Amino acid sequence: MRYFFVFIMFFPAICISETSLWKISNKGNELYLGGTIHILKKEDYPLPPEYTRAFKKADKLVLEANVELAKTPEYSKKMTSMLSYPPGKSLKNTLKKETYYALKKYLADRNIPIESFEQYTPQMIVLIVTVMELKKIGMVDIGVDEYFYQKAKKKGKAREYFETIDEQLEFIRTMGQGSEDAMLLSTMRDMQRMQSMIDTLKTAWLNGDEDKLVSIGLTDMMRDYPETYQSLLVNRNNKWIPRIEKMLRDKQVEIILVGALHLVGEDGLLQQLRNKGYNVKKFK
Repeated sequence: MRYFFVFIMFFPAICISETSLWKISNKGNELYLGGTIHILKKEDYPLPPEYTRAFKKADKLVLEANVELAKTPEYSKKMTSMLSYPPGKSLKNTLKKETYYALKKYLADRNIPIESFEQYTPQMIVLIVTVMELKKIGMVDIGVDEYFYQKAKKKGKAREYFETIDEQLEFIRTMGQGSEDAMLLSTMRDMQRMQSMIDTLKTAWLNGDEDKLVSIGLTDMMRDYPETYQSLLVNRNNKWIPRIEKMLRDKQVEIILVGALHLVGEDGLLQQLRNKGYNVKKFK
């Protein structure tokens, strides 16, 4: 299970003929629905031109959550509190012995003493390790959502959010709950081939390849961790669909940008909208 995919889409560019951006229409009303990666490399800019064209056409930008609030000291303090053990609990007395020592060796190889992480939950450690490894391969720049958030703010364009920051923190806090050992071991394995996995992910994202995004980001999760798949993707998608349908009943044009894994698969936003009879087409 590649948990780091969830983080970089839950927290690119070359000249191509396809992209992860769709136009959704219904009875003369329309909106744009795009998949994002939340952290990129500097050389990934400029973004595919379709995103800028759709942004210019839109009256409102809709994101998963307010990316500006996620950068405040208050958010960092709350996240650290939510993703830390209470007194009396620690990694060593919570994880299985083999998991703990595998993590200790992984961190030692990177000159990090495990004692520095002893009070963090596995969810926090997966987040820290993923960001650390992403930085090593140069993925340090803002992602698609924050890029357009800043443009919308500068232009005074209306902004709306599907979730609060607190809701997103709760999703992270409970991710992989009950399977923490497996989550950590899987993450450490994936970190060994981060570059190739990111390259595959980016290619699928840039081409809007729904099947490839499913195979690299969802298949393992659906098979091995159905509860995580349900809580992180299905339940949230199901909450967002009525709001998207409401947007399709007014004349205002929205551009909606969410993590790319929310778009694809049988429970994804695109298929749900197709099933409901909306016109779903790649935006070119």
